[in-house]
This record gives sequence, structure tokens and C-alpha cells, in this order.
Amino acid sequence: MMLMEFDKAGAEWVIVAYLANDRRMIDIIQSGKSPHVVTAHFITGAPEDLITKEDKIVNKATDPDTIEELRRTGCPEVFEAAYKFLPRSMSCRQAGKKSNHGLNYAMRFRRFALENEIDESEAKTMVELYNNEAYPRIPKWQESIRHELRHNDRTLYNLFGSKVRLLDEWGDDLFNAAYSYKPQSTIGEMVNQAICDLYEDRSPECLLADLLTQTHDSATLQYPTHDFVQMAQFAIKFGLGYMNPTLTANGHDFIVATDMKVGLNWGTMKEVKLTRNVVALAAELEKVYKSIQ
Repeated sequence: MMLMEFDKAGAEWVIVAYLANDRRMIDIIQSGKSPHVVTAHFITGAPEDLITKEDKIVNKATDPDTIEELRRTGCPEVFEAAYKFLPRSMSCRQAGKKSNHGLNYAMRFRRFALENEIDESEAKTMVELYNNEAYPRIPKWQESIRHELRHNDRTLYNLFGSKVRLLDEWGDDLFNAAYSYKPQSTIGEMVNQAICDLYEDRSPECLLADLLTQTHDSATLQYPTHDFVQMAQFAIKFGLGYMNPTLTANGHDFIVATDMKVGLNWGTMKEVKLTRNVVALAAELEKVYKSIQ
């Protein structure tokens, strides 16, 4: 048996992009570029190729003195131009990544500093640049959510039409729950619906799949390894079919991509790119299986 994990790649960021109708975010998604690199470009002003190079050199370092030394020895060009912002306690790409993960739901700079273990002054700069320079449509989308609460009896609908009525005290806690409801509930419902579709599918390749866990934006199953072509057929039907429903927001039809990892246990999981080419996918699955035995 081999574990197969199907994960929605950057799902919340993608859904927020279309909910906010942010042209810049949508362009990044459609271009296939790394959102973390492009966001880092917008908040620092540094070129994307330099951001990628600097990230490899700084890696996961967090000590400001260590980071400065790594930059001066391995990437001195970051100091040769007057960029808008150069994070002291992480690489530029890490700054973009942490901003993408934390700032779409109106997180304040003090909490952002606490969660990422950085100085408040640095956190404040990142929050302001993300909202004002990188994606100025995000604060406007948050405002539209507050308007929807006010004028729709505190009721919100996700992209599947499921609704929630939020009755907490009017204020930041209520708003924060509201901002996250549509993207997060859409993702959860997307994965749950995929599992229901799999349960109803009585085809030979789907009957062999055994669901183990569903964790918000991912589903993990186990699958026998006696027939890799059949395994590939299942991966295509579930990963590129049931897990990828077409969503609609602000006149845009879109799909949130699904990533797949396989392995004999959690420690051996390796990413395998999903493709509709059954033969190629079967060969890659068999190759990974043999490499981790």
C-alpha cells in the first residue's frame, strides 16, 4: 500500500484573489509564477530573480546579523539599489510568503510580529506594504465583507452557496471570522464534496482507494501498489477531477490546483506532478515507489 495525499495548493490565497477581484493577484495565478516571489517583489521593490537568488543564500536564517553577513558575501547586489524594504530577520521571499499567509484577513502588525517572531517595526512595514503597495484591493474586499454583514442580516455565502450567520459582538473578532469564512469554508466544502464523489464512484480504480484523513484543504488515502496504471487512473479522476471543481467569483471561472504527494509513510512522502497522461503518471508513481522501498 502507498499513501497518496491530495492537497489544494495555496488555496486560500487563490480564492481571496478572485473574491477580491484583484487583477494583480489573478495575473500571478494565471502566469504560474510563485506568489511568494512576486509578493516579495512588490513589498521590497527588488527584482524577482534577485529575490530567488537571495532566498537560496539566506535560506531559513532569522538572526539579523547572520542574514546581513550572508547577503554581503553571497548576494551583495541587494545593497546596491535603494529598494523600498529589506527585511532584517528573513529572506525577501520569506517576507512575501509570510505576508501571503497572514495578511489577507486584516491581521494587525502586532499579532503579525508575535506570530512570526519579528520586531513590531518590521511587521508594521510589511503589513503596510502588503495592503497599500502589493494588493490594495484586499482592504477594499474586507470593506465589502463588512458591508455585506451590515446589509444582509449578518449572513455570508461561500462559493458553493452555503451560508453562515455570524452573531458575535460587532467588532474585530466578528470581522475576522467573516473575512476568513468564504475562502476557508469553500476549501473545506471542496474537499468534502470530492470525498463524497469518490464514495459514490463504483469504478474499479476508485473502489481500491481507502480514505485515511481529511484535513481542511487535503485528503490522504492509501492505495495498493500491484497496478500503477490503475493507481494513475485513480489519481487523475480524484486529483484532477473531483478535487478540482470549477468555481465562479466576480465573473471569473477558475480552478484551485491540486498537488499530490505519495509515499510509504509520512517520512517518505514525495511530490508527483499530476498529469492526464496515464502512462507517464503510472511510470512516475512506480519510480517513486521503488525509490522509497
